[in-house]
Amino acid sequence: MNDSITIKQAVQLLKADGILTGFSCPENQMEHEFLHLSYNSSDVEPNTFFICKGSTFKEQYLLDAISRGAGAYMAEKCYTDTVPYLLVSDIRRAMSLVSIAFYHEAYRNFRLVGLTGTKGKTTTTYFLKNILDTFCKKNPQLCTAQKSAVLSTVEVDTGIEHHEAHLTTPESPDLQRYFAQTRDSGLPFLTMEVSSQAYKLNRVYGVEYDLGMFLNIGEDHIGPLEHTDFEDYFSCKLQFMEHCKTAVINRDMDHAQRVLDRAKAHAKRVITFGGISNADFDDDDCWVLREIKKEDVGFTFITTHGLEEDSWRILMAGRFNVENALAAIISAKALGIDDESIKEGLLKNEVQGRMNLFEKDGVTVLVDYAHNYLSFKKLYESLKADYPGRRIVVVVGCPGGKAYLRRRDIGTLSGENADYLYLTAEDPQFEDVREICEEIASFLKPYGTPYEIIEDRAQAVEKAITTAQKGDVIVLAAKGEEVYQKVCGEYVYYESDLAIAKRLLSV
Repeated sequence: MNDSITIKQAVQLLKADGILTGFSCPENQMEHEFLHLSYNSSDVEPNTFFICKGSTFKEQYLLDAISRGAGAYMAEKCYTDTVPYLLVSDIRRAMSLVSIAFYHEAYRNFRLVGLTGTKGKTTTTYFLKNILDTFCKKNPQLCTAQKSAVLSTVEVDTGIEHHEAHLTTPESPDLQRYFAQTRDSGLPFLTMEVSSQAYKLNRVYGVEYDLGMFLNIGEDHIGPLEHTDFEDYFSCKLQFMEHCKTAVINRDMDHAQRVLDRAKAHAKRVITFGGISNADFDDDDCWVLREIKKEDVGFTFITTHGLEEDSWRILMAGRFNVENALAAIISAKALGIDDESIKEGLLKNEVQGRMNLFEKDGVTVLVDYAHNYLSFKKLYESLKADYPGRRIVVVVGCPGGKAYLRRRDIGTLSGENADYLYLTAEDPQFEDVREICEEIASFLKPYGTPYEIIEDRAQAVEKAITTAQKGDVIVLAAKGEEVYQKVCGEYVYYESDLAIAKRLLSV
């Protein structure tokens, strides 16, 4: 079956959703099949169904698309009647519904797993992906492919496309195309990160998940370009729980009851995990994390589930990653994965730029993506527990034009916990790097924590490592493996924190 859509099909599904406001199409063209779908005029080819998306959309984009071969369009207003068109009240909802229909609900051909949270999404994604990949390789009689698909902050891998990602959750036509590629590749599972923007901008509108994880929630992504306030941010994430057959929820997180209430109202099964203090021992689907032990590399931990007690091991640094691993373990078991595959998959987990640990000459260097209040809070708690009494030196910045509260949060937490800071660039966009750093520094001053501003990030990272004293723990925060800086609307090459650390430490 070719991926396609007709005007008749689009009219029917948009009318059913209540967002169709009008359309124009000759009767003899209503069942014409459009074989290409696009919202980018430069991507148009003959026989394209074109979507006029975005608050900054210009009529010229549509005219360019028509000149390239677009045979119909969908928009919130009529731009031209030279080709058939559909008018809708919400272009983003309509775009997702049309994309799902165009690719014939491709996501129903495999097990779709989503996860959301303020921190830990990417690490948990790869814990689960490695478990699923292990299972696929060990069970060729059950799996049509030897790996699973993934859509993460780090990469897109569908078995057909494999490249770096720039959006945590892609725009709906891209997302549905990735689902179709996963279907066509025969991959049995897809694990994806689901951001708050995915619901605010209707990128996943109409998508149902076999399993969804809610890891945690904290104040983040609040600003004129993202969410108006915490309630807007949290409400968008809560919508995810309405679309999961099975929900896996961290009951120790802030606002856990609201998440549980939403999940129980919609999911067929709700599984919780956390420490003993919040455990419900009468609940058969309650997992309890009982003991965490730091090993020379990574951690071991004990869990109980009903009468079962199990021991697990991860090789990643960061005590907080035990919670991420447990979410992946529970999800894998809910998907029917055996314990042997789970334990083997956990040991493979290393996510580039997430708690990558290097040690040389008595100096410890951690490269991590920590970039908001919750991730820094967990990071500092882990450092204090696992490296007691050692000097903590942090290289960090904050992005320009978004998430302004991070400057206060990172400054305050660092003032309370760090011994020295190098403040530097982190995707400054159209803001001045020094001004961003000075704002972070204003929250350090009440604590008397010494700091230095080095606007060039590579220089800051190099100085932190080359001047480190024996016993220091150097944290390179917020950029991880990223090989670019976002500056004035462009992606500008940057060697990456991870690459610089490996180069200087000869690892």
